[in-house]
Parts: sequence; structure tokens; C-alpha cells
Amino acid sequence: MRLPTGLDQAKFDTVCTALRKIVGENWVVTAEDRLSAYDDPYSPGLSSDFLPSGAISPANIDELKSILRTATQYGVPVWSISIGRNYAYGGAAPCLSGSMILDLNRMQAIEANEELAYAFVEPGVTYVTLYKYLQDKRQKLWIDCTDPGWGSVLGNALERGVGYTPFGDHAAQLCGLEVMLANGEVIRTGMGAMEASRTWPLYKGAFGPSLDGLFLQSNFGVVTKAGIWLMPEPESFSAVELTFPREDDIVGAVDALRPLRLDGTVPTATIANWMRIAAANTTRAEWYDGKGAMPREAIEKLIGKMGIGHWNMRFGLYGRPKVVAENLKAVQKAFAKIERVDFAITGYHKGETVRPEHRSLAGIPSVELMPLNWLGGAGAHIECPPVVPMVGKEVFELYRRRSELFNTHGFDHYCGLTTTSPRSFINTGSIIFDRNDFAQCKQARELGAALIEDAKVMGLGGYRGHISEMDLIARQFAFNDHASMRVNEQLKDCLDPEGILSPGKQGIWPKRLRESGKDEAK
Repeated sequence: MRLPTGLDQAKFDTVCTALRKIVGENWVVTAEDRLSAYDDPYSPGLSSDFLPSGAISPANIDELKSILRTATQYGVPVWSISIGRNYAYGGAAPCLSGSMILDLNRMQAIEANEELAYAFVEPGVTYVTLYKYLQDKRQKLWIDCTDPGWGSVLGNALERGVGYTPFGDHAAQLCGLEVMLANGEVIRTGMGAMEASRTWPLYKGAFGPSLDGLFLQSNFGVVTKAGIWLMPEPESFSAVELTFPREDDIVGAVDALRPLRLDGTVPTATIANWMRIAAANTTRAEWYDGKGAMPREAIEKLIGKMGIGHWNMRFGLYGRPKVVAENLKAVQKAFAKIERVDFAITGYHKGETVRPEHRSLAGIPSVELMPLNWLGGAGAHIECPPVVPMVGKEVFELYRRRSELFNTHGFDHYCGLTTTSPRSFINTGSIIFDRNDFAQCKQARELGAALIEDAKVMGLGGYRGHISEMDLIARQFAFNDHASMRVNEQLKDCLDPEGILSPGKQGIWPKRLRESGKDEAK
């Protein structure tokens, strides 16, 4: 445990006593064995750099308001989390050591409307919880979920997370936020700014400027509730899976997919290279026992034996049976020009049981963790995902450059491409390592920084990042001498003048920590 900067043990004990009066004895945690639950389980050897001083869990916004008042009074920074399972990006660990974890998992209210296909959720509502709620009430609505589904619906949307159905752009499904500012004031965005609004979760705009975007991936306030749009259960859907045998097939695959995304035929899609499939089903030692990256001949042997492609694409088609059938024809025609492409199509009608491998395409959450034993040991991974234009040659160029960097640092290239935008991909590239191996942790950190710097050279920015890399990624957005960050800092100073809310998130620090202070605090 590390104390907040400027507080000695006696002062910190005073703070904790005040907080326990607000939430009760059991909901303020300072014992190190209990705080270990907030460690980043995938930390690449950096856990000691991101230690909380404690954790506090409010049950409602009244308790939250009192917590923020106390934190402001004593100058205690709080790092807000919904569930704290933002694995591969830092988990629940704070950017600023000594921060108290503001754990919102006890706030679990749900309200759903089947007629207009939306729900209100609080931060502690998981995908599994929301799915079960809809099932229990027999509402014919689908959620869109990540892998796995025990994360926060609201937390993931605020981090601009993605899924697999037509509603896979989670941030885009948000409609109306309730936010508590650092001073305890509660605001509602959009139509929610009107008293007794009947259209708060129905219409994203309002009268005047839209504030919602200020609270996505930010530390300007604590989101306590949000409206989120849900998908009416379709009459039918087809799971479409394609495999492409050669590395350079990605060029044709992307260029064939793009028109289908632009005209709405394909609502969203994911593409995985050979390793993303292999790592979920096997281990490296089964195919190669040498050091460094797997050689091409070993990769080709793996691909042949497992019956997978160098690239593997998957998406769903949804709607009335005739519409799905026509869209399937368009898909088959678009991809038929690629030599040796292989199709697998599985159709479902409303009410039919969906096979386990297709459940994410139907908004059915899983609780299985991503397999991380590719290298053996205590498997972990971190992500460095840039956004890349949906142009085949540009995707291939990025893949080759990143493959070289992965291989140079001793890792096999795990590559995924997800498109919830019809014009771009998010390139998720997991660096899988053994967190108990000091050398691998060091190599993983060095590779992560190299990937971020190389993406900048290509004019590509990361959409998300590990807490240890947030400052580095933020520095990439340097147009007009970092004008965007200056605006962010002005907003931070205005909305959170004492700098207590999640200092350092997305590289946004309070005034007192912008120079030597933030390094000293770490």
C-alpha cells in the first residue's frame, strides 16, 4: 500500500474513518491482502508502480457525493472503476500510486424498455447481469457483449469498447448520461437535462452543445448511470466465417469487405490472424520449441494441421430471412474473387439454440477468459491498438511492420482487426507474455512502446492504452503543439480544480501534477 501524496499515516487513518462513516466499515478497504484484488493481473512487471492506498465502494449517489466531498477536503485522489476488469489495459490499478480506488460495483440498478429497445444501467451492471435480467423478464432484446461478459456494460462503453453484433460500437449505443462532478453536483446530458424528460434515452442530442463525449475515456466526472440502446431480437441471423490461406490475402479480404461495410450489408466484422486462433486452442510448444519468434515453416505447419487460414474473418448477418439470404449472396460474390477462400455459413431462426462458438454474434455473454498459456507460465497480455483505414494495402503494411517489431522483440504476432466503423479497423495486437518472467515483462514493455511510436510514424493513433502507456499515447496527439491536450487540461481545471478524479487517465493530469509532480507521485 502507498499513501496519497502529502498524507501521513495518521491523516490517512482520519480520512478512512470519515469514509467508513459514509459507507460502512466493510466498504472501505485498506488491508494489503484485500487490496491485492485491485492489482492489474496482467501487469508486465509494473504492479509496484500503480498501487492504491485503499478502496471505497458506495452504494448510491448520495454516498458518492459524500465521498467526493471528503476526498476534496483532504486532497485524496480517487480512481473510479465500474467493475475493475479492464484487463490488458491496467485492470483496476490507478495511474497515480496512492489513489484510492472508487469502486462502483455496488451500484447495480437496471431498467429496461422492450417497446423502445433501451435500458438504463448503473456502473456495476455486467453483461451477464443485463443478459439474465432480459431473459428473466422475457424481453426480446439482445445485448452486445465483449469477451468475456463479466465486465461492466457502462464501463466498457465509456472506454469505447467493441463487440460483434450490429450494436458492436458500444459508445455509439449510449444515449444520455448521469454524471457526478468533483464538487458533488449531478448533471444529466442530452434530453435528460430537462426535468421529467420522456426522451432522455431515446434521442442523443438536446438543446445546445452535446456534453456526452466529455465523459468518455476522461476524468472530468464520475458517470453514475446511462441509457444504452439494445437490439430487438432479429427474425434470423447467419454466422459467416471465412478463411484465407495466404498472408497477403488480407489485402483482397479488406478491400472486399469495405464496400459491404459502407453499404450496410455487413454490420460489423472481426478478422484474426493465425496466432489469434492458435493461441485460443493450443500452445506454442506443440509446434516449435526454439527461442524467438516462430519461423515461417513452423507457422505454415500449424496452419495446415489446424485447418485454419492465415487470416480468419467472422461476422453475422441479421434480419428477415429473405434479407439475410440476399445479403449472403452479396457476401459470397464479393469474396469469390479471392483464390481458395473458404466459406462456412450457419443459419439460425428466432428462438433456436445458438452454438457456443457463435454466441457472441447473438449477444450471449461468456465468462471464459482469453487463453493466455501460449508461452506457458503465468500468462498475461497487454494491448496497443491503433486505428487503421479500411484499405487493404494499408492494413497489410501495418501488419508487416508490426510483425517485424513483434518478432524483433522475441514475440509471435497476435493480430486482430475489428470494424465497428465502416471506414476503419481497430487493430488489437495482444503481447502475450509470462508475467513471472522478468525478461519477458521487460520485452513486452519495450515492444508496447515501440508499437506506439511506430504507429505514430504511420500517422495512426491508439484508441485505448495500458495505464503505463497513457502519457506516451497522449503525446502522439500533437497537432498545433498539443492543442487538444491544452483544452483537456483547461476542462480538467474547470470541472475538477482540486484534481481528485482519476489523475493521469488518458494522460490528463491536474495542474499540480503536470510537471515534476506526477513523476514524483509515481
